[in-house]
Amino acid sequence: MDDKMTRREALRGMFLAGMGLAFCGPLLCDTARAANRPGAPAGLPGPWKEAPDGTKIDTRTWSKMGETLGMLGLGCMRLPTLGGGGGGFGRNAPLDQEAVNAMVDYAIAHGVNYFDTAPAYGESEKVTGKALARHPRESFKIATKISNMNGRATLEAGQQMFETSLKNLHVDYIDFLLLHNLQNMRGFESRFKNNGLFDWLLEQKAKGRIRHIGFSFHGTNDDLPGLVDLYDWDFVQIQLNYVDWKEMSRGWGGSSGTTSAEYLYKYLESKGIPALVMEPVKGGQLANVDGNIAAVLKERHPDLTPAANALTFVGSLPGVMVTLSGMSNMEQLKENVSLFTGFKPFDEKEHDFMLTVADLLKSKGQIPCTACAYCMPCPAGVDIPGNFKIFNSASDALLSPNTADKDVIGKRQAFLKAYKAQEEGVRADACIGCNACLRKCPQHISIPQHMQRIRELAAKI
Repeated sequence: MDDKMTRREALRGMFLAGMGLAFCGPLLCDTARAANRPGAPAGLPGPWKEAPDGTKIDTRTWSKMGETLGMLGLGCMRLPTLGGGGGGFGRNAPLDQEAVNAMVDYAIAHGVNYFDTAPAYGESEKVTGKALARHPRESFKIATKISNMNGRATLEAGQQMFETSLKNLHVDYIDFLLLHNLQNMRGFESRFKNNGLFDWLLEQKAKGRIRHIGFSFHGTNDDLPGLVDLYDWDFVQIQLNYVDWKEMSRGWGGSSGTTSAEYLYKYLESKGIPALVMEPVKGGQLANVDGNIAAVLKERHPDLTPAANALTFVGSLPGVMVTLSGMSNMEQLKENVSLFTGFKPFDEKEHDFMLTVADLLKSKGQIPCTACAYCMPCPAGVDIPGNFKIFNSASDALLSPNTADKDVIGKRQAFLKAYKAQEEGVRADACIGCNACLRKCPQHISIPQHMQRIRELAAKI
């Protein structure tokens, strides 16, 4: 990208180039062939190779904590489920213990030593604990969380949650404990401070039952400094990806204030606090980009899949302690291990290139859902992440005023087909507007409002 080009000029040029590739596209044909060869991850275009046996992912050493950690961490919220697929959390899908065992074995063998789970992730703690218990304790670091939400913000509830985590994980200490989903000072005080739970956790740290303590953050730029100044935190977990770098979309009707991953990251860096990164691929959105954007990425970085581009953007930041990836199958794990083995970071020009791609993605009007499923289960039975995924697959066409365009018509019909293919009772039209989901969404999405829009679009088409 020419340094003299403006972001707008680059954006226009890349979009036109992507459109040309999509229609005349030998490059896209090569991508499709690579994705269809044996062993290639489903849905991830581009070349992929397994990391050679015996290799280890790159590490970083953090003097603040005296820890050497693999750059890639296994997020255990979207573990494989029985019958295939992943992301059972929030949907009552049983996890596949044997598949998780195999993933944990492969991860540890290749240098992944950070495993992130939480009591809020359904059966994740139990399944992850069983898989890790088959390995020497010194071969892994376990991270879990204290939620203390949903009206149970008592000292006793928090203590019980911690003790249950130790039992489920088959350990006598937690390496990295996080105060879960902090948004502002009010939440910290009501959930952890006023009831004495935070002081009790610090006592457990002094006893060696917790080695490092931090929090996962879901607030605005203005909310972070006050929380950081409360305590000498060992680390802080933030949402960071190239789409959210300049400004994080917070959905309709969300909490006021701006959130920028760049600001959060740089503020922590200025305080000497390592940043633990969640949602580097934004719940899979950045792995499953449309053909035009995939072509733009492919032309710039022929050896990287869309997901690898997103992970490289995050891993290139020196203040990132671990890049967490919520992997749902062995193929995703192998691809990510390969990427972080002999890791090749982006330079400043590549960083700026990815921000231009972010502008392309934002122009498509997608709902900023990361499929974390914190909103689930819905009291009315609606599959909230599923409906958002269907909308996002065709958002640009659904919002386009050019309803006579063949591509727009095709995408709209594909949206309608996918929407109707859902079981009755889980579609957006089953939403009763009870608003139970609003307080649970860390992205602050006005879910009922979006459900109404999806329902109206389907009816209109």
